[in-house]
Amino acid sequence: MHSQRLLILSAKAGVGHLRAAAAIEAAARLHFPHLVIRNVDVLDHTNAAFRRLFTRTYERLSADLPSLWKLLYEGLERKPVDSAAQRLNALFDRVNARPLMRFVRDFDPHAVIATHYMAGEILGPRRRTGLLRASLNVVLTDFDIHTLWVQEGVDRYFVATADMEHALRAKGVGRADIRVTGIPIMPVFRELPSDRPGLRRRLGLRAEAPVALVAAGGFPAAQVRGVLAALAESAGPAQILAFAGRNAAARADIEEVARRHPDAVRPLGFVDNMHELMAAADFIITKSGGLTAAECLAAGLPMIVYNPIPGQEERNADFLLESGVALRANSPAHLLCKFRRLLAEPLLRRRMSRAALRAARPAAAEDILRRALDPTPPATHG
Repeated sequence: MHSQRLLILSAKAGVGHLRAAAAIEAAARLHFPHLVIRNVDVLDHTNAAFRRLFTRTYERLSADLPSLWKLLYEGLERKPVDSAAQRLNALFDRVNARPLMRFVRDFDPHAVIATHYMAGEILGPRRRTGLLRASLNVVLTDFDIHTLWVQEGVDRYFVATADMEHALRAKGVGRADIRVTGIPIMPVFRELPSDRPGLRRRLGLRAEAPVALVAAGGFPAAQVRGVLAALAESAGPAQILAFAGRNAAARADIEEVARRHPDAVRPLGFVDNMHELMAAADFIITKSGGLTAAECLAAGLPMIVYNPIPGQEERNADFLLESGVALRANSPAHLLCKFRRLLAEPLLRRRMSRAALRAARPAAAEDILRRALDPTPPATHG
């Protein structure tokens, strides 16, 4: 008997889609060791010019021209699923992804799990016409939907909330199965350390003083040093763990503030134990990306959402505020106010933490896999 082959498809448009794919792969290797797994960025199987255009356009618009990004995002959202603009976009993607279609044909998977809409856009028509034998499963990686995710030929959609299920049905997905599973995150978030004082001591933190995580790499570049310094001056006995990922300029600014405020700010480089840091912290200042938000929910970690990107991050922030797990700050002054409030109100932090745990779905990746690998997929086509 041949092993089942699982193909996970994502795309580098931000890091959330890739992180969701990595979480599904990690859960598959842990719970389904018999699988032959390939985890592929669809952009690696397109022509080079298209790959550069796609990644640079997204990065430039979302980071440097957020107002224009919002207009494009909302403009496409308002168009019907079968609009001429969406059909043209899908055709453009498929023409530039012929290498991907050859790869899929050669790998011949039993199931495809896609964490970016482009994979559904490319493979959906082939699934509908029977040219793709594998079931096509699409995982939405935010707490709201967008029209671009609605594609013909999809067998199953996996969404974060019941509201998303209703919204997706309203868009029109035929007989496709829709399951509310949550957003897939790494398996380590299912077994977080429960001894917070002991964890803090192990991480070199003071056990009793509040701990705030600060994702400074998501701040506007000109604000990193000034905003972090203002937080440090208001921290009192609190400990700020500030990190910037791969943002070298932000890392340099964090280190400069830490030199001036060594008791308040600890600079972190690229970390591989974010689950432990989240379990040790009292709250986090961050953007509202879908994966980050899902991890915070699993860790029971209150959030201050700072200056979310228009479009999907703003919609995620709406969900988090409605769920009682986040405060929102749109300016440095608002951020400082919300920071001081969470430090001063431990009862509020506990209330937000309990709300986060109620909304959490740390087993999402395993749940998605079990359903996607079901040998009797729903009768979506034909």
